[in-house]
Amino acid sequence: MKLPRCWQLSISATLLLLTLFSRALGAEPDVTVPSWVGHVMLSHPRPEYPVNARTKHITGRGVFDVTVRADTGAVKQVKILQSTGSKLLDDAAVKALSSWRARPGMVSHIQVPVNFTM
Repeated sequence: MKLPRCWQLSISATLLLLTLFSRALGAEPDVTVPSWVGHVMLSHPRPEYPVNARTKHITGRGVFDVTVRADTGAVKQVKILQSTGSKLLDDAAVKALSSWRARPGMVSHIQVPVNFTM
């Protein structure tokens, strides 16, 4: 059974959109942190690439200042020193960096560059 031409075009367009969307959703952020972070941080999860930013192909590089309570290793504050250029990406980076945990007594302050690339 042969489909009408308009149906063939519709199916082709749908498959193309699904392919593009799946590639966008598969993108993971490339997060660059200083090489010694692993030695002083107990936990340092990477930021999640926001779906809205991925679908719009928004990328950016920012630098964040992380202040840590020396006695507990908990993050007290995250400041944006250099924005990624996108509130979506900045918010994702701040959220992830806020959940980091350092080894107590090892560090009280760290500057972290974060790169979101597709």
